[in-house]
Amino acid sequence: MKRIAKTSIITLALFTLLAGRVFPQMLQTPAEKADYQQRGTLYAPMMEFIYDLASRSELLQVRKFSETLMGRDIVLAIMSDPPVSKPSDIANSDRPVVLIVNNVHGGEFAGKEATLALMRDLVLGELKPLLKKTVMLIIPTINPDGAEVYRRTNEQGFDLNRDYIKLESQEIQALLTEVINTWQPDIHVDTHHGGSAPYTLTYQTCLNPSCDPDIVALANDRIIPRIRASLRKEDYDGFWYSGPTRVGGVEGWGPTSVEPRKQHTYSGLANMVGFLYETPSGTHRVVKNGTEVVAVEQKDRFRHQVRGQYIGQLEVIRFAAEEAQLLRSTVDKAKRKAIELGSNDADNDPIILEYKQESKGDEAFWKLQAAAEGSERRYERVTQPIFTKFSATRTTVRPWGYLMPPNLANLIPLLLDHEITVQKLIEAVELEVETYYAAQVEQKGYFQGHYLKAVKAEKRTQKVKFPAGSFFIPAGQPKANLVSYILEPETDDNLVTWNFLDNYLQSMTAEQEERVAEMRARAGGQRSPGQVIPIFRLMKKAELKSVLAEAYNKYQRNRFVR
Repeated sequence: MKRIAKTSIITLALFTLLAGRVFPQMLQTPAEKADYQQRGTLYAPMMEFIYDLASRSELLQVRKFSETLMGRDIVLAIMSDPPVSKPSDIANSDRPVVLIVNNVHGGEFAGKEATLALMRDLVLGELKPLLKKTVMLIIPTINPDGAEVYRRTNEQGFDLNRDYIKLESQEIQALLTEVINTWQPDIHVDTHHGGSAPYTLTYQTCLNPSCDPDIVALANDRIIPRIRASLRKEDYDGFWYSGPTRVGGVEGWGPTSVEPRKQHTYSGLANMVGFLYETPSGTHRVVKNGTEVVAVEQKDRFRHQVRGQYIGQLEVIRFAAEEAQLLRSTVDKAKRKAIELGSNDADNDPIILEYKQESKGDEAFWKLQAAAEGSERRYERVTQPIFTKFSATRTTVRPWGYLMPPNLANLIPLLLDHEITVQKLIEAVELEVETYYAAQVEQKGYFQGHYLKAVKAEKRTQKVKFPAGSFFIPAGQPKANLVSYILEPETDDNLVTWNFLDNYLQSMTAEQEERVAEMRARAGGQRSPGQVIPIFRLMKKAELKSVLAEAYNKYQRNRFVR
């Protein structure tokens, strides 16, 4: 009996000694606990898991950076070895920063479930060494209100992945101002449900031709092949988002549109390596190194969807850790080039106003065969054009900067939220500028609470007096491509699009426009080319006396309690 008791004491002592090592590894995500037989994890169990995980490791810090209309915290998980809690902790570090944002559409949750497992494996498991080489930022859900009821939109009814220009939602405005602008991530991944089976993961990068070509090449030519190879190692496959399509009557494979209101394009314009991850239905999967398609039972589909997201997310982290110098230098070069191009008034750098979609070449992919209703779904491998190339069809010369009168002060908070530098003139000045006139204002339809607009404009060079209090936006700054996209009225996603200039641009029929033009001509003795768009292009360098525009409440630092 004494021998048995002694053995039990030794066993208990060993268990106690090892508990700190073994027990953390046993932490399961809510999806794992349910064996992937439930829908996406709801808010309460998700937060319970995150705080439980944070209590077990000093490598994970949790920061609340916003709150939804329904009172739910939106949190940022910060993971690093050694631990960091704020951007200044890594000011002198050469480690890349990787940001993964999930659940922007509340009913699309595979990425969130993958991220919870990834967080655990990074701070407690075998992936921990990656935190010595990278700084990980993970937002488990950016849309907790929508996620709680499996709804695409937030509580305001906004599609958050269409809000990156206008920033009307609390969620995306906070994401930009509290996370992206402060931490300056090198890679930004946004996870969704979408794309075409039989692929387990589909992806898209910045395809808009206004994005920096070196950043696009790094994503498409270096990182995407690694993601696909990793998927195939686990008997999956990935392909471009989103699926079979027709362009100009030609069958092929095509992406979603490429306006910067969407994350994957906005990230590229803001000099991040942006990825859109989409998880298809999971009814089928590609196996045997891409050579065969098999059906997947209903009970196993969610498990495979989560695994595909996990592989895709992990691979960008591994790339950042293994190719840190290449990643950082590519992003830094894009920022320097943007500053240099905008600072140059040599009239040789084009801004893209319009573009066309075309094929980048033929490629083999799996495509659903046409079949009789009720028959088994079958896929065939075809070789067709891949329409993921967008080429410029119309450009204009990049100015040295843009000028706006004081009555456009309502735009300044928006520009500052986008981390765009704005200067305020302290002395009046008369300058030769290019003035846009809206020859035609077209209403494009109702979307997200807006009647979207588009203009056809013509420029005239003329002298304009700008009073003190006017605003100057230099083209030469790190986000020069974003600056021009937003301020040029003829791009497909700008201030005109989202009604910020409705006080100055009235939608009229052709007959009304002709009548107004004639009235203006009679009054001024010269026929006006249209309505003035009060954003003026300064083409040559000029001496401007100014101060930096700052957020109105910047100096109220003690107003923590309101």
